[in-house]
Amino acid sequence: MIVPIDELFSRMKPFLSEALVGEQALGHVSEVARLLPEISGGFCLEARLEEGAPRVDYMVCCMRSDGGPKALAEGLAKAGDRLRGPLWDGVRAFSREWQDPASLLARVPVLWLEYDVEGPQTDPKPFAFACVQPDFGQRPPGGSNVAESLQLTRRAMEVFQGKPIPPAIDRTVARCFEALPEFGEVEHVAPLACRGSEAVRMIIGMPRDAVGEYLERVGWPGSRAQVEELTKTWLSYLHFAEVNLDAGESVGPTIGLALPFPEKPNDPWAREFLQRMVAQGLCTPEKRDAVLSWWGRERVPLTGDRWPSNLCRTVGAKLVVRPDAPLAVKVYPYFECRFSLWAET
Repeated sequence: MIVPIDELFSRMKPFLSEALVGEQALGHVSEVARLLPEISGGFCLEARLEEGAPRVDYMVCCMRSDGGPKALAEGLAKAGDRLRGPLWDGVRAFSREWQDPASLLARVPVLWLEYDVEGPQTDPKPFAFACVQPDFGQRPPGGSNVAESLQLTRRAMEVFQGKPIPPAIDRTVARCFEALPEFGEVEHVAPLACRGSEAVRMIIGMPRDAVGEYLERVGWPGSRAQVEELTKTWLSYLHFAEVNLDAGESVGPTIGLALPFPEKPNDPWAREFLQRMVAQGLCTPEKRDAVLSWWGRERVPLTGDRWPSNLCRTVGAKLVVRPDAPLAVKVYPYFECRFSLWAET
C-alpha cells in the first residue's frame, strides 16, 4: 500500500532516537523523500554505528505485487523535470518496461531505490536495485534458475544504463553466477553509475559456510581466512548469509555481510550482539540503545483509510569489510505500513 511520505515520517519520528539519526540528518532525508515519487508504504534509513558518523541515507521499496510498476510510472510522470539526468532516464526506461507484461523485466518482483544523502539536495541520484529472483520471498533460499537470473541482470543493467554491460565487466558478473555454491543465488543487482563506476553491485545469498570459498573463487582480493573468521564470529546464528560485492573488471575490494535482526524487540541475542559491537568499538553505547528501542508495532488509523494499519519497525545491519581497513557497521531501521483488518500478534 502507498502512504503519503509526510504521514509516514510523522508517525516514525517519535520512535527514532537522535543518537542514531540526528535532527539535521533526518531533515536532509525528509527533503529528499519529498522530492521523490510516492511509491511505497515503507522506507529504510541507513545509519552508521561508529562514533562521529552522522550521515544517514535513504531507500524505498517498490513491489510489483503492490502495484509498484504503475505507482512508479505515475510518480515519475508527476515529478517531471524535477528528477532529471541519465540516471533518472534509466529508471524511467525501467519503469516503462516493468509495466509491459510481455517484457522480460515484468519478471522482476521488487525494485529498491537508494539515495546517498550527504547534505541538502535538490537533485537526488537514484541507486536502483532490481530483484532478479522472480519468486523472491515465496520459497526457501536456493533452487533458483541461474540462467534466467543472469538474463534478468543483463537486461536490467542495459535498461538502467542505456547500453549493455561492458564485456570485461560482464565476464566478472557471469563468473559470480557460475561460481555460486549449492543453494546460492544472486538476489539483487544495481548499476554503480550513481557513484561514478561502470561496475555492478550484486547482493548474493548463500549458505553461511560457503562464503569464504565463494569469495576466493570469484577473485575477491581480500583474505579468505579473515572473512571466514568474521562469518564465524558475527554470522554464527545464520544458516543463510547475504554478501554484497561489486563486479567490475574484477571483484572490488569492499564487501558487505548482511545481519538480519529478529522482529521481536529486545530479543536477548540481539542485545548481546550489539553489546559485542560496543565492546569492539564498532558501535557507541548510545547508538546501541537507539537500535534496541527502535523495534515495535502499532495499529493506527491512517488519514483517509477506513481500517487501521499496522506500522512495523524492524532493523537489519551490515558489516562492511575492506582489506587492510577497520571493520565498519551500518544499520538499517525499516518503517513499513501493513494493511490489516485485525490486530497482529
